[in-house]
Amino acid sequence: MSRIHPGLGPSFTRGRISWTGELQPSALAETYTVKIEYALQRRPKIRVLKPALRRLASGEKIPHTFSDGSICLHLHLDWTPGMYIADTIVPWLALWLLHYESWKATGTWLGGGHEPDTNE
Repeated sequence: MSRIHPGLGPSFTRGRISWTGELQPSALAETYTVKIEYALQRRPKIRVLKPALRRLASGEKIPHTFSDGSICLHLHLDWTPGMYIADTIVPWLALWLLHYESWKATGTWLGGGHEPDTNE
């Protein structure tokens, strides 16, 4: 991870690794502080720490987020534990952030995809 995304620093706890740091999805985009948490054989949990993600003025739910506020980047089987988080999750998160900024400006989610199951 540190070779590809040096802005994301690791932290280790029993059975888990997390990376926290800044991610700027494009030169014109805002810089976000993000956290990616991974426990073996589980789907990574992705959060934007700063700035806080905001609903539209209409109160519309932020697309592709789970009820706990974490971000849904892929369908259940699109990512497996054999894949590198640095090569998949981080680029997918950068793309999600670009679509989030577009959604805030237009009110339309242009990123496609499917909304997550509320039980996940």
